[in-house]
Amino acid sequence: MFNFQVDSGWSIENELRCFIIAKRLESEGSPRGMQGDMCRVLANSTSLGESTIKAKVGNYKSELGITNESNSSEATKFIVNNFGSMSVQEAEALLTGYLFGISVNSA
Repeated sequence: MFNFQVDSGWSIENELRCFIIAKRLESEGSPRGMQGDMCRVLANSTSLGESTIKAKVGNYKSELGITNESNSSEATKFIVNNFGSMSVQEAEALLTGYLFGISVNSA
């Protein structure tokens, strides 16, 4: 469904993790420094750079209507169009379900 470059580090999992960061920022009023902190933590657990993650979170914030329009990917638009009304807890459950599905299918 989505065309992630094999060596890019992007996946549905990382898209969902960025979506969750954006939803958390939305729910908490985007406190100063929070986005950078959360993106740094995600960058440390992936092959993605912090600035790349910040840009993706920015795209999610744009699609959620928090900031001005940006050039979002098909995956970002799809996730927001289908799951944008979810709470942070629901978005985390979505990620957990996705990860569970992957682990069951790979076993």
